[in-house]
Amino acid sequence: MTTVSASEERVSPPLSPATRRVAWIISAVFFIEQLDSSIVAPALPDMAIGLGSDVITLSATITAYLLGLTVLIPVSGKLAERYGDKALFSLAIAAFMLASVACGFANDAQLLIVLRFVQGLAGALMAPVGRLIVLRSAARHELVEAMALVILLAMIAPVIGPFLGGVIVTWLNWRWIFWVNVPLCLLSLALIWRFLPATAGDREVRLDKTGSLLTGLGFSCLIYGLIALGEAQHEPLSVGIAIAAGLLFMIGYRLHATRVSSPVLNLSLLKLYSFRASMLSGSIFRIAVGGLPFLLPVTLQKGYGYSPLYAGMVVLIPAAGGLCMKFFSTRLLRRLGYRNGLALHGLLATLCLALAGVLHPQDAVVVYVLALFGFGWARSLQMNAFGTLAYADVKKPQLASATSFFLSIQNLTTALGVALAALLLRFFSDLPGETTADSLLWTWLLLALLALLSAVMCLRMPSDTGNALLKK
Repeated sequence: MTTVSASEERVSPPLSPATRRVAWIISAVFFIEQLDSSIVAPALPDMAIGLGSDVITLSATITAYLLGLTVLIPVSGKLAERYGDKALFSLAIAAFMLASVACGFANDAQLLIVLRFVQGLAGALMAPVGRLIVLRSAARHELVEAMALVILLAMIAPVIGPFLGGVIVTWLNWRWIFWVNVPLCLLSLALIWRFLPATAGDREVRLDKTGSLLTGLGFSCLIYGLIALGEAQHEPLSVGIAIAAGLLFMIGYRLHATRVSSPVLNLSLLKLYSFRASMLSGSIFRIAVGGLPFLLPVTLQKGYGYSPLYAGMVVLIPAAGGLCMKFFSTRLLRRLGYRNGLALHGLLATLCLALAGVLHPQDAVVVYVLALFGFGWARSLQMNAFGTLAYADVKKPQLASATSFFLSIQNLTTALGVALAALLLRFFSDLPGETTADSLLWTWLLLALLALLSAVMCLRMPSDTGNALLKK
């Protein structure tokens, strides 16, 4: 069994100041995007009153934003190659800021929904292009630590977003939910133009317009269908049509990709073992854990009768575990190697998910808290490890396409995880004789089995998988 030795781990050089600076700037931009996606929900009742609408109608602002994020991610890599990553990144942030201002001035619910979609389109270029800038700036041995920094602030945003949203609607006005992005975006633009390196665009790069259309429509239909699948109020027919349309668009893209020399999503990347392994086992893991932000509050409120405030506080525990891991993930991966690190933390996530489903918080509060903290710890390492392993064998000319491919699948599988958790809970609840506690228990245990499957798949990796990322 081969792993990276402790001596190798000790002598691995730290991040260069330039790479660290780039990673922190990109992390700050990711914070803005994640904050915006989590800050809106608490303001929906006030927005409904102010716009003369209702909460159910305005919940479409969240869906519209998610769909906007989906449309342009597949083509983001090609756009960065054609127009330059720094220029496109700056344009995306400026468009995001202007859309935020427009959202704050909206006086009609339908207009706000449209503007949120536009805001999502801008956000769709921020994450992949920002990640691409880090990938091009960091040396290969710096990638694990650099990506850990990139994700750090993005993990904090969903934790403070709902709280900040509540503060804004309580003390100011719901419109400031969107206007708060303005100073953050302006500061980010100033830092980007001062410190970020630029890669010149190449106008000779061909944009696969047909492929972009097929993937944009395909992923959007699938994401919409999966979101609707997890919500009881949607008609099964509309859900089925959306998912079927998405699958047909993706089949159409598969046929199209074989006929063009430079497809928008390069399927030949799947021939690279590290990329393929990261996508397969990483997708299963994201499906297993993607529904936890939905499932944990439901368990605490409906299963155990806790208040929304208490449930919200408990949700902070896995977030705290994830934040703590960010300071250790690089050292752990260098000591254990990718195969052992992913397998062990996959097993830890499995154990913690099972414990969280079996235990009642009042019966074993210390063990329950440790299980949630351990789950957050394990999930954080898995996300960072899968997110960097995908690039272990990717050459620089393929980085843009690999980033678009990876993030498109990441969004899809996370949405599938939310839908699966909701579907399992609804399925078990509809069985005769099943109590709410039983339904929650079986849902947690089945998701734990999925996490276990991901861990077993990681154990089958060659022992030296990803080692090129762990040493100079």
